[in-house]
Amino acid sequence: MIAEVRYDEIMQPYVDAAFSGLDWPESLSGRLLLGVKTYRKCAVQCERDTGHANPRDGVPDILKLIHQYVAPLN
Repeated sequence: MIAEVRYDEIMQPYVDAAFSGLDWPESLSGRLLLGVKTYRKCAVQCERDTGHANPRDGVPDILKLIHQYVAPLN
């Protein structure tokens, strides 16, 4: 758990830069797909730049992360 928290801190600038510039679709499945794909690209770039690999098997709560950048759909 501590490794995940630290990794999230390291990843924050990558995620912030990528997610804030996205044109989010108006469908939940589109947002999830775009969010996961973009997060994975960020993880690759972060590991390349810092040497820190994602300690998770996958991605964090991607919907919670997405909602930091775009309002939830009605």
